[in-house]
Amino acid sequence: MRGVYSFALMTIRMLTRRRTFWGIAMVTLIALAAIGSVPSFDVPGQGRFMVDFGLFGIEMGSLLLAIGLASNIFPRDRETRTIMPLLAVPLSRTQYLMGRFLGAALVQTAALMVWCVSLAVLLAAKGYHVPEALLPATLLLVAEGWFLLAVVFFFSFWTSPPLNAPLTLLLFIICQMSRAQLSNLISGAPWLVDALRLLLPRMEVFHIKDPVAHGIPVPTSYFLLASAYGFAYTAFMLSLAIAVFRRKDLK
Repeated sequence: MRGVYSFALMTIRMLTRRRTFWGIAMVTLIALAAIGSVPSFDVPGQGRFMVDFGLFGIEMGSLLLAIGLASNIFPRDRETRTIMPLLAVPLSRTQYLMGRFLGAALVQTAALMVWCVSLAVLLAAKGYHVPEALLPATLLLVAEGWFLLAVVFFFSFWTSPPLNAPLTLLLFIICQMSRAQLSNLISGAPWLVDALRLLLPRMEVFHIKDPVAHGIPVPTSYFLLASAYGFAYTAFMLSLAIAVFRRKDLK
């Protein structure tokens, strides 16, 4: 495990030096500031509007970070031949993937926490109530973001970065769809709809911006179960990624 942690720290240093990370982080902060600058015109519910769209903006930032951080890590390591000496002695393929994933996940989590605090500061500066569940709602988006990171790593082992992004986005959209929407999209193949609903996570589990915005209490047990649900799917996707990576020819 020491090798994984050390490699994760190397990954954090590498990712935080990239302009992609800082670009997505700043664009998301600007989007949150733009939401906060929308005039209320004395219309009630402006605070709820900011919470709702703020959490949506954080979710989109998490998706962009997952793609921007992880889609080209393995292709770049392979192209520069960095991966060969790493796997020759100090790391196994599983340790390589877990180190890269852990580093990217910590960078993504730090960005989401900064965005959450920024949203809370904007709400307080505008004189609106800061929901107590704002942080737990963001932590659920962290669980969703880790799953998306695992998906991006999985795709990176058998697709190119330009193809990785649309595939991840397509999977993200499908996971957002209800059974009725999937049935309308894939008409004539109910077995495929059932398989997709069985294999893919239901992203609505991680989205509680509506009850948070309206002050509806969410039980602590829900946060715990939803987080466990997300981390279980993350482990599932990482297992698939490891299985693909172990069989991949690096030459």
